[in-house]
Amino acid sequence: MRALEQILEEFVEACLKQEDSLKRGDSKTGNKQYRIINDIRRDLKANPKYGIEKLIPFLEHSSANVRLNTAFCLIPLLPEQARNVLAIVAAGRGAVAFNAKMTLSEWEKGNLKFD
Repeated sequence: MRALEQILEEFVEACLKQEDSLKRGDSKTGNKQYRIINDIRRDLKANPKYGIEKLIPFLEHSSANVRLNTAFCLIPLLPEQARNVLAIVAAGRGAVAFNAKMTLSEWEKGNLKFD
């Protein structure tokens, strides 16, 4: 089993690579990073020793995409806090802001499903 610190570093790294791929229009890399992020979310959620709440500090990360992905992971657990972070990111510009707007919209419609 990987150490928690390594898992969290991998989460941030995948978020940063995803953000870079969005800026470059590289959907292949972006989709790969999404899968990594989603796998980490599942791993943290399934592991009682770690837990998804270990992502909470990343709601204040300097990268908008790290905040976006963290809020997405935490919205079932901390809906108001995650919604506030998404609203701030959505107020920006670019693909990350658009993704935050869409995440908020789909959450409010009840269309987001979490395993």
